[in-house]
Amino acid sequence: MPLIARTSIDQVQAAADIVEIVGQYTELRKAGANFSGRCPFHEERTPSFSVNPTEKLYYCFGCGAGGNLFRFVQEKESLDFAEAVEYLADRYGIALEYDESSARGDAERHRRERLRALLEQATVYYERVLHDAGAAAPARAYLEQRGLGDDVCRQFRVGFSLAGYDKLREAARAKKFSDQDLLDAGLVVPGKSGRPYDRFRGRIMFPLADDRGRTLGFGARTMGDEKPKYLNSPETPLYHKSEAVFGLRAAKAAAGREDRVYVVEGYTDVLALVQAGVPNVVASMGTALTEQQLARLARVTRNLYLCFDADAAGLGAMSRALTLGRKIGLSLHVVRIPDGLDPADYVLSGAGGDGFRALAAEAQTLLQFHVRVALSTHDLDKPDGRAGAFAQLKGVLREAATPIERDEELRYVADRLQLSAESVRYLLAGSGRSPEDGDAAGERRQAPQSGGTAAAAGGAHELEVRFLAGCLARPQKGRAVLAGVDESFFATAETRAALRVVKARLERETVGNTTQTVATATEEGDDGEALAEVVVRAGRERFTATVVDELFLRVQEAHVSRIIAKLKVTAKTDESGKQGAELMRLQAVRRTLREAIRTIPVDEESDQG
Repeated sequence: MPLIARTSIDQVQAAADIVEIVGQYTELRKAGANFSGRCPFHEERTPSFSVNPTEKLYYCFGCGAGGNLFRFVQEKESLDFAEAVEYLADRYGIALEYDESSARGDAERHRRERLRALLEQATVYYERVLHDAGAAAPARAYLEQRGLGDDVCRQFRVGFSLAGYDKLREAARAKKFSDQDLLDAGLVVPGKSGRPYDRFRGRIMFPLADDRGRTLGFGARTMGDEKPKYLNSPETPLYHKSEAVFGLRAAKAAAGREDRVYVVEGYTDVLALVQAGVPNVVASMGTALTEQQLARLARVTRNLYLCFDADAAGLGAMSRALTLGRKIGLSLHVVRIPDGLDPADYVLSGAGGDGFRALAAEAQTLLQFHVRVALSTHDLDKPDGRAGAFAQLKGVLREAATPIERDEELRYVADRLQLSAESVRYLLAGSGRSPEDGDAAGERRQAPQSGGTAAAAGGAHELEVRFLAGCLARPQKGRAVLAGVDESFFATAETRAALRVVKARLERETVGNTTQTVATATEEGDDGEALAEVVVRAGRERFTATVVDELFLRVQEAHVSRIIAKLKVTAKTDESGKQGAELMRLQAVRRTLREAIRTIPVDEESDQG
């Protein structure tokens, strides 16, 4: 894999707006020098997530997630570092240069770029045919009759494939694309005579794009009763059906702001809901939700609202979603559309976006939905009906996300069957641990580690981070106190790495060079959450010179205490007495430091340091 040139990484770092990038996933508000909002990495009600727009770093004071904008893209899009740089370069129009290359690597990269270019040209071609060709008049009439306006069709780049067998092929060959290019992109099918022909003919075309808006393949829909009704691109080097989610790029920003996404089955459902003012909607392109699709959606929000038909296929898909969603920590709900209607029909019939949101407000959790389906599909007045319901409920309740959720549904089942909750729990034995067992297990998993080393490391980390943040916030004071500090003063590798970057930063004068220092260290892996926390705290908390002095004394006291703890162990076996003498000296130093901390004057607001 060729390496991206350092100059290109710097260009991307300079051009990218971290507030814009993070803003796709959570709503940010200005808070002093930073921006703050709810953390996109864990669920919270009170915002504890901060973004520093100058240094382009983020940190969450709730879960500890932090890093630079490349790290953010890596985490949210499941990319490696190079892919994150390419993602941002594409978004901000930066042409990347590469330091090293190999014939094989270059050939593969150029091949994928050529296929992307071909698919982009095909998208433009299908769009032009839909809007301009006389032969596409029935397609335009069909879309209009479905209530889909020109604006939303253009937004999603809807097109039309002509009925001929080689219309697209001829257009592509005129632009110097070969038959092999067309085959590799899934746009043609090999013919018996050796001459390939267009895969898509006489169909409305929906581009299936990645998160950057680049077409990877197509979904094609007939306007009549032809079979198959829907035809997708085959597996190609770019398109993988199990990962495809229609409309995700358009839905991402709204899904992040509202912290939920609606999942429908078809392309026209997405277009109709977006047109009705519900932008946070995507399509699974059928009912068979995959783990890869759920994982992609989980990077945007943990709250999924499924709008599937309540037929056998839809129920099967939602049962599978319940299992997969629990596995990756999703909160799943079911929006019930009135019988006989799909989401597009419902909003276009006059209910509109407000009507759809009203249905969503009454959504059941996916577990509640499955419990009610199990009870409603069996005759509970008959013994064999109750036995069948219990057998089905065992599997359903096993997928409860928490013991509390399971107990709530047990009480509902007991009420419906006019039994005690204890009786229902007994009948459903095997559906999971008892609530008491589950709670205890949860407490065991979540209990913080105790003990001197772990606790000391945690306390030292916060102290050292605050000290470095104070040095950044008060550069003159920071340079003075750090002059006599080396890495031995710091307890963790992360804070030692942050110290190196802070020192380098304080030695520079210009903001541009400062940003470059942080970017370089981050790319090389020298930082982690610690550096991000240092920078975010520097812009978020009020530091005075007196505060920095106090923090410096406390860092020294903690440093000396760690040395004393080690000497207490080794001095017992030291017959020379030298370590004992050193131990006494250090204990005297620590007493002096503690007295200095105790006598620090009251901080004053006007202290400029």
